Amino acid sequence: MKTAFLVFSYEKNGKPNMPIMFHTLLFANEMKEKGDEVKIILEGEGVNWAKDLLNEDHPLKNHFEKLKDDFVVCEACASMFGVKEKIEGKLKLDNDLFGHVSLKKYLDDGYQIIEL
Repeated sequence: MKTAFLVFSYEKNGKPNMPIMFHTLLFANEMKEKGDEVKIILEGEGVNWAKDLLNEDHPLKNHFEKLKDDFVVCEACASMFGVKEKIEGKLKLDNDLFGHVSLKKYLDDGYQIIEL
């Protein structure tokens, strides 16, 4: 099975919404450990997670490291939210759809999209 987790959200009540990213990492890791292909796509304000998770002292760092190569970050949104320079060369930036991630590309490749 191929699954792409699409994360648009970042903040809730002015702080990072940790349960969203924790559960994304939890579910993606479970699937990957059982042999599934996974992607975690960050779009919109969700690109801020990329910057946060790269910090050595982030509480989800250990969970993130297991899936780091499975992250795909929207290049246009990363630029707009000012995180592109901080993540460039560390996580995959995608820009197939006018600077954004093409979900059609993943659907055509057999991925099921789950939005969190």
